Amino acid sequence: MLDDRWNQNDMQLVAKKVVSSLEVWQASAGLTERPVIILETPRNRTSEHIDMQALYDHVKTALIQSGRVTFLDKAARTEIAREYEYQGSGYVDPKEAGGPGRQKAAEFLMGGVITSNIQKVGSNKAVYYKATFELTNIESAVIVWTEQKEIVKHFKKRSIGL
Repeated sequence: MLDDRWNQNDMQLVAKKVVSSLEVWQASAGLTERPVIILETPRNRTSEHIDMQALYDHVKTALIQSGRVTFLDKAARTEIAREYEYQGSGYVDPKEAGGPGRQKAAEFLMGGVITSNIQKVGSNKAVYYKATFELTNIESAVIVWTEQKEIVKHFKKRSIGL
């Protein structure tokens, strides 16, 4: 291991765990239709800079590629509203124009958080990361699913020289 920092591989491990756990939840909940999910950008509660947009993208991509959920793009809503205005302005054929009132509604909100704990003893260091995701039913505000992935990294500083 080159260092003890959060990396690309960690993001892939988290995304894989989220998708596989969601599949188990869907089967146990008896869901026959794909749930409509909107994903909040995960929160970073570690002491290091972690690209949370990259983690969001890994989870989002894994969810979409699983074919098990319908995923809504929260960030695009403002742009879509502007496009509705343009399409209703008369510049677009009214038969082809999209408009408000036809978007899918999210059934679930998925949120996440990453935390870490660092332990140092001499030149040895262990970093414990925990990524937790949860799915909340928007209608009832009940958390219906949660999953966490724990990653522990051990690192020993090596001295340079003879």
